[in-house]
Amino acid sequence: MKSPLSFSSRVSQTYPEQNQGAGSKDFSQPTKLFGLPLQKLIRPILPFLNQVEDRLKAIADESNGILKESSSYVLSAGGKRLRASLVILCALSTSQGFKRKKAIIDTAVSVELIHAATLVHDDIIDHSVLRRLKPTPNIQFGEEVALLLGDYLYSKAFHLVSTIGDNQLTLEVARTTQSMCEGELDQLKHRYRSDLSLKEYLSFIERKTASLISVCARAGARLAGMPIECEESLAHFGLNIGISYQIVDDLLDVIGSEKKCGKSLKNDTGNGKMTLPLILLLAAVNENEKKKLRSDFQATKIDWEMIESLLKEKKIIEQTKNFADEFFAKAMNSLEIFEPSFKKSLQDLSHFIIHRDY
Repeated sequence: MKSPLSFSSRVSQTYPEQNQGAGSKDFSQPTKLFGLPLQKLIRPILPFLNQVEDRLKAIADESNGILKESSSYVLSAGGKRLRASLVILCALSTSQGFKRKKAIIDTAVSVELIHAATLVHDDIIDHSVLRRLKPTPNIQFGEEVALLLGDYLYSKAFHLVSTIGDNQLTLEVARTTQSMCEGELDQLKHRYRSDLSLKEYLSFIERKTASLISVCARAGARLAGMPIECEESLAHFGLNIGISYQIVDDLLDVIGSEKKCGKSLKNDTGNGKMTLPLILLLAAVNENEKKKLRSDFQATKIDWEMIESLLKEKKIIEQTKNFADEFFAKAMNSLEIFEPSFKKSLQDLSHFIIHRDY
């Protein structure tokens, strides 16, 4: 996909680096806590992301009482905003995209609202106590408020995306949210199954996580007016980078630092969810070790010292990273049809996704 100006040239001409907008939030705040790489990646689209932050704050302010307090608590907590960034980067890949700034912001806000709603509900299901270095909404406000808060955020997202004027986009977002719920329910149905297959695991994460990242890329392509083949290529890119993202997330849940990740870890295993590191570990250990691991898993009495030792001994961390790399490579192949500057912007964001430690 070629265009008269390169992607980076169009962005820099429209938004000089220093022009962040008066009164906008300092979006670098999350990266001050966790390091600089993400801040550098988002710098070209920072004015758009600042507008996303402003809109999220305004949405929280639209409600009253406990709903306003809990909405603000969640929506002002920051985050990597990777989904919004993907919408914006893809939408700004053409000159047509630059003419649809409001639609871009609305779509970016919608996907962040959906993501926030899933996190609120996930924290209830997983009994998590920490998210972004703060008590989770279910801890801060109680499970009843958190449950309704998640529903409220979903409803705001669907209302907002319906105002964009693209019925196909609205349908894609609705289908994706349905798929996410189905994936979560399917995973819950298979809890405490130590014989979970790799195929079943990938099915869960494709629907729960990757489908939303895929629709972010597809939405950006639609807003940019890309041909259908480009839209499909970006959707495939998003799907595969989303799978890679979740594999890294599942690895961090086992070996990561709560201080760096900013959330409760080891929750998945403790709640009976088999993830890739444990699937690979069970396939690598001897029968006695396998019997103990399965028994511990069923009883939710995990010997983490034993697991961490076996993960190193059996080189499971490296194997898990190799799986993430495989899906990363598939994602990169989907970008081959695009012009170098735009392609590099997505490659850089993708490298952050799989090499992050939070």
